[in-house]
Amino acid sequence: MSNSTCTRYFRVFRNETSVTEVFGNASQLPRSEKLTTVDKSLPDGKTWKDYSLRSEAKEMAKAGALKYIDELIGQGESGLGTVLQYRMYHYEDLNINLIYSNIENVKRIEEGLPLVNITSDHLV
Repeated sequence: MSNSTCTRYFRVFRNETSVTEVFGNASQLPRSEKLTTVDKSLPDGKTWKDYSLRSEAKEMAKAGALKYIDELIGQGESGLGTVLQYRMYHYEDLNINLIYSNIENVKRIEEGLPLVNITSDHLV
């Protein structure tokens, strides 16, 4: 029987809004408290970053999505179709999962605090 500990971390792919929970062997991960794996890539060219906290991963997914949308808008007419398609494809994450109150409540859960009702949400 192995003596290694299984740990979890959260992966965000570049220009994606979803957060994927990944399990790994703790002995193979960096020993820092804040896990951030920068620009790992797959054969298809997709890159990702890993985070030790779900709330941090959600914040980074939201920031990355907003940056990507800004880049598409900056393309003018040529980026219009892509930005509309992106917004439709990622609607639930952009308008529900990654809004301020939901990310704050994930932080509260991680800290062992009770959930709060934050009513001043703004759509992304």
